[in-house]
Amino acid sequence: MILEADAPYVFDMGLSNLKENLQRKFADWLGEKKELEKHIEDVTAAYEALGEKRDRLQTVDDLLASTKVIMKEIAPHWRPESVRPSRKNAMKLPFKGGEVTRMAFDVMRKEARPMGSRTIAELVVAEKGLDPEDRMLVDQVKIAVDASLRSKKGQFVDTQGGDCQEFRVWAGG
Repeated sequence: MILEADAPYVFDMGLSNLKENLQRKFADWLGEKKELEKHIEDVTAAYEALGEKRDRLQTVDDLLASTKVIMKEIAPHWRPESVRPSRKNAMKLPFKGGEVTRMAFDVMRKEARPMGSRTIAELVVAEKGLDPEDRMLVDQVKIAVDASLRSKKGQFVDTQGGDCQEFRVWAGG
């Protein structure tokens, strides 16, 4: 097929395809630019915090060394390698994912009465075979129970009371 130079529709179609493809690429490059700028910002922030992190690491190393000296003095049989690392403010519940919620619902069904999250937590801890007198454990379980039941409020759980809410599982829940 021979294209005639005086057939403007052929060239217009080529220009519109070119224009569409360039606009699509332009949008892609804008997105890539935004992504790169964000990545550069993150890396720069991490780099700026590097000195502070190194200083803190040195302080923590000094604290660990000092603690070893003190513990050796007051507890000669203590072995630092017997201590497992832990993360500050990390939830350390001896439950599998979702187990607190499931057990809370089981306890609420058995009791069949409105209960506060602390009571539910104490019963969940006892049901798990743990010590319900362990205040720290019960407090952590209470926080988990309270958050879980509040998220289910109106779906599977009724509440009553103001600040100190009591929960009751729905009959079909």
